Amino acid sequence: MKAFPASFLLFLFQTALGGLFALAATPFQELERGFYKSTGGVLFILGLLGFWGEVHLYFKAAPAAGGLSFTAEMALHLLFFIFFGAYLISLWWERPLFRARCFSLSLFTGLAGLILSAARFHQAPLGSIETFVYPAGFFLSALLLGGVTVGMLIGHWYLIDTGQSIEPFIRIFKFFLTFLIAQTIFFWMTLVLLYAVGMPETRAALEIAWTNHFWLLLARVFISQLAPLILSLMIWRTLQIPHTMAATGLFYIALLGVFVGEILSRQILALTSLPL
Repeated sequence: MKAFPASFLLFLFQTALGGLFALAATPFQELERGFYKSTGGVLFILGLLGFWGEVHLYFKAAPAAGGLSFTAEMALHLLFFIFFGAYLISLWWERPLFRARCFSLSLFTGLAGLILSAARFHQAPLGSIETFVYPAGFFLSALLLGGVTVGMLIGHWYLIDTGQSIEPFIRIFKFFLTFLIAQTIFFWMTLVLLYAVGMPETRAALEIAWTNHFWLLLARVFISQLAPLILSLMIWRTLQIPHTMAATGLFYIALLGVFVGEILSRQILALTSLPL
């Protein structure tokens, strides 16, 4: 069992990292730089709040949390925010090469840090199914969190730039829908893979999760998978009109569902050490 604060802080980091990947899917040449300044700022603050908590956790529990591995994880998270901050600052300059390098380095260091974070939640040997399932699940959650967050924020941008083409909004919607479906499928694959070929400790944890936390799992499935899938159909219909204000409102509801569901997932992670 892990402490809930550690898994919740991971949620904030995943939102910031996934948001950057979602920004990478937008057409940079079609959106004003103000969108990237405001959206990047929101993501940076969310992630920084999580990193602040991680620093406190590190100085309080570094030896128990994994020693050198935890130190490397924290170093990568720090580099992620350094490069992310440099990218935000570069949005006020006319140095596209520097901006692109900072953006790429923030994605690289953030992803490497997330992989190390995943390793902290299991003790399976290298080469086991857990060493694949945990980082893959964490990364898909990050992309889903980032996609729904940027989708909601880009909808607000259309209230400012009323003449903006609908194409960027559709791109972000497709990004969100792709990883909503991918994460939903991977969730059920994780249950099968971990029970079929996982470590004995993992199978025991699955049985405990099913017996003791069934309603938590059920709520997680309905709130962050089924409900957003229904909402995504409604968002698509409103974008076909197009009615960006209604789509933004629906993205708000989808964001609440995904966020609540992912927080429930972090509670399951804290209770069972399972990436569900």
